[in-house]
Amino acid sequence: MFAYELQGLERLNIKAIKWGSSYRVKYKASDDSLMKHLSPDFKTDPKYRFYPGRHMESHLYEHIPVGEFYDKLENVLSNQHNAFKINIALGYDLISKTDPDDKIYFYPNLANTNVFESPVAINSKADIRKKVISEIKSMELADKLKYPSSGYRLKAITGFRIFIFQ
Repeated sequence: MFAYELQGLERLNIKAIKWGSSYRVKYKASDDSLMKHLSPDFKTDPKYRFYPGRHMESHLYEHIPVGEFYDKLENVLSNQHNAFKINIALGYDLISKTDPDDKIYFYPNLANTNVFESPVAINSKADIRKKVISEIKSMELADKLKYPSSGYRLKAITGFRIFIFQ
């Protein structure tokens, strides 16, 4: 197995088990997804990063248009196979009220840009729309952001990070 194939399996969260001089894999992935990620020509999206972990994983999207937020969020959440808890952190740009060239970017983290006060439990696919998507659509996300209001104003919410707790 080539190195790019092992990296593709890692992107798909499929564990390759050493089997003699080769590898063995068990997977629940479509053929199209496998062909895409195992191709030597595969290029990752520069706006997306995945951070794996034992008890938590996170998916970071930066510099995305506002319209793609809900699609990307639902796509990540619907790919989960077990019950989990989720929280979302927002990344945003501030612009100075006096100098339009003075911009500040706040990186999405749970310390000061989280959407929910505590992680939300998701037990079924229906909970994704009911507990997460509809709840986020009903709230004003700009009110969740913490920044010095005196000299800066919100330009745009340009990124988000999804924290999934297993």
